[in-house]
Amino acid sequence: MSTKPQTATGQTVHDEFIQYPVHKVVSVFKDPAHVDAAVTELRQNGFATDDIEAFCGAPGKRDREFEGTKHGVWSTFVSGLHHFGPDRTYVERYEHHLRNGHCMILVQVTSDGKKQRAAGILHRHTKERVTYFGLLMADEIK
Repeated sequence: MSTKPQTATGQTVHDEFIQYPVHKVVSVFKDPAHVDAAVTELRQNGFATDDIEAFCGAPGKRDREFEGTKHGVWSTFVSGLHHFGPDRTYVERYEHHLRNGHCMILVQVTSDGKKQRAAGILHRHTKERVTYFGLLMADEIK
């Protein structure tokens, strides 16, 4: 992976990752090489390293923590979504992908233009759904 789990301020992603992934564009990648290509394109298009989170699951691994009781990017993400009815569908989809060793990219966006630009870049590198998480809502970006 070409992104680091820490921000420029030295805090871990978990420390800055709020309970609900507000203003993030998210997608799944089955091929880690596509993750690197997407991250490179995001950076080339003005997204800061601190705005990009990328990580992969482990095939067949059952000890990954999906309940939100331990620290980590995914557990924080899941714990924030567990209680938001329809958003549980997104969590189950992401859990399935990570348990199968697939990867995810989450991009922090601050405007509709950045949201559309990030979504376009992610779409170019994966055939999977691209989802925007706003304030207490989630929406697929086509």
